Amino acid sequence: MAFVFNPICYSSTSFTYKPQTLAFSSQSRFDSLLKSNKCSMISIVQTRKCRSRIYAAQSNFFRVLQTAYKVGKDGIEAGTSLVPESVPRPIARISVAVVGATIVLFLLKSFLSTAFFFLATAGLIYSAFIAFNKDDGPTTGGGTTTSNTTTSTDEETLEEARRIMEKYK
Repeated sequence: MAFVFNPICYSSTSFTYKPQTLAFSSQSRFDSLLKSNKCSMISIVQTRKCRSRIYAAQSNFFRVLQTAYKVGKDGIEAGTSLVPESVPRPIARISVAVVGATIVLFLLKSFLSTAFFFLATAGLIYSAFIAFNKDDGPTTGGGTTTSNTTTSTDEETLEEARRIMEKYK
């Protein structure tokens, strides 16, 4: 079993990076190389995790590109079969590819412009809502509102409650 990776080792005398490529076939050889190069196990594990994440992201991205390429190629072949046989095949493929790319770009532009329109409209409505409702927001005193009508209503209610209490004493 052979491992090939590129750990970053730190020298104990200076704080410079020493990139090294290590290739080995057994765990004991790995341990001796680890001790001789003064590499910490943490840096090796971090390097492996980082590489696996990068590889996974690249792998997924390349898979998407490959799938898009295959779908596009199949679409061009299907469109070429609809063109009459009197048109040479290379010209038919190119014309179908140009028409297909034009349609795809038009649909993408339409989708993005619609999405941005809705986002801009929502942002405008939200900022107008905030601007018009500044006075009704909560205060620092426990979340109660400080409007004059609310305060006078509260005072009237409290006065009425006092009158009722005085009546029954």
